[in-house]
Amino acid sequence: MVKNYKLQGAATIPLHSTSMKKNLSLLLAAVLFQACEFDQGLGLSPSKIAGRVLFLSTDFRPSNIDEVRVVAAANFPPASIADVFFSEAIRFDKDTANYEIILPYGTYPAVAVLWKPRGQDWALESLLGFYGFKPPLEASLKSVSLTREQPIAANIDVPALWSFAQFDARVEGDLTFIGAWPEDTEMVVMGGFNQVPDLENFGLSALAVLGGINFTLPKNVASYHYELAVRNGEYKFVGLFWKGRSIPWDKIRCLGYYRALNNPTQPGEFTLPPQGRITGIDFSADFNTLPEGVKLGGGL
Repeated sequence: MVKNYKLQGAATIPLHSTSMKKNLSLLLAAVLFQACEFDQGLGLSPSKIAGRVLFLSTDFRPSNIDEVRVVAAANFPPASIADVFFSEAIRFDKDTANYEIILPYGTYPAVAVLWKPRGQDWALESLLGFYGFKPPLEASLKSVSLTREQPIAANIDVPALWSFAQFDARVEGDLTFIGAWPEDTEMVVMGGFNQVPDLENFGLSALAVLGGINFTLPKNVASYHYELAVRNGEYKFVGLFWKGRSIPWDKIRCLGYYRALNNPTQPGEFTLPPQGRITGIDFSADFNTLPEGVKLGGGL
C-alpha cells in the first residue's frame, strides 16, 4: 500500500521555503511535521519502484533506530506533503534490505532512505543516502519514471551510509552566487571540514577531514539559504565546490568559502558542541574564478 504523510485535519499543506531548502535532506522536507498519520489514498496501484537498500559503514549504525524507510519525491524539492511517498518499514539489521514503493505513474526526481531514532519524529536530517549516490564522494541525483508501458522500475538500489546518522550538529547561512552558471554544471557541493583541505588536489584525501557534505543544493539560483548537517566538533573550513559534467571528481573546484571576520583572506573557524547549531555562516561562490577556482588567501 502507498504511504504518504499527511497532517491531521489537513489536505495539502505547502512547506515553508526555508525548510524546503536545507542540507543533504532537501528532498525529504515533507516529513518534518510532528502530528502525522499514514494515508492509504492511492489504493492498489500497478506501478511501483523496487530494489535494495545497501547499508554501508555498519560500524556507525546507531543503537536507537526505530524505523528505516525508502521515500520517493514527486517533485524536487517537494511542493507539499502530498509530493512524498513512503515504503513500508524495512529491515536494518543486515547489509541489504529489499523495498518497494507503490506509486502512481509519473517521474520521481528523488528516491532516498530515511531513518528515525526511537522516541523521535521523522526529521529533515535523517537522510542516509539517495539513488545516484556513489560513496564515498560521487553523486548525481537520478530520477525514476513509471509509465503504463513500463509500470515497474526494478533494481533501483540505494546506498545508505550509517555514518550519516552521526551528523548531529548544524551549520546554517546564506550563500550568494556571483557570475553566470556554466552550461556544463553537473552539481555544486557544500562541505564542512575539520582541517583546511588541499584545494589544488581535492580528492579522496579530503574525506579524512570531512565532517559533513551536502550534494543536493539547487542549480541556477542567485542565492540560497543553506543548512549543512555535520558531526559536532571543530571546523576550519566550510566551502562550496563546483563539478562540470566533463571533469572527474578529483578535479572539482572550490568557488568560495566562509571567511574569518577579522581576516577575510583566511577561512573562518568555529566549534560545534553535540546537537549544536551555528547560524550566520554566510559567504559567496564566484563562477568567475573558474576554471582554476578560488585560492586560499585571495580577496573577497
